Amino acid sequence: MKIIDEQMWKQALIVAARNYYQKPIDSSKVVGEAIVFERNEIDDTLLPESLSLVDLPEQVIGYSYTLGVTGDTFGYAIVNLECTTLYVMGIIEGDQLVWHQEGWENA
Repeated sequence: MKIIDEQMWKQALIVAARNYYQKPIDSSKVVGEAIVFERNEIDDTLLPESLSLVDLPEQVIGYSYTLGVTGDTFGYAIVNLECTTLYVMGIIEGDQLVWHQEGWENA
């Protein structure tokens, strides 16, 4: 599975949130963007304990979406620039990582 564009990441995060919260997620309330980040610009609270910033390349793409669940809940995905490797996809409530899935690589 290769997820390249923003819409596909949005859909992947909607499915993950729907499964996590066990309720429908209104896709019209899910808004966000994709930004290229330097590794040192990433908040390490987005990473599970098993993944550290040094495991990431110098630049990554971060897809971030508000999920429309509460005001301080958002979903995100961190991938390499070619969109062939997902490092982590997660859901944050406030400042706490409540759900995550570590990545996979598409050659």
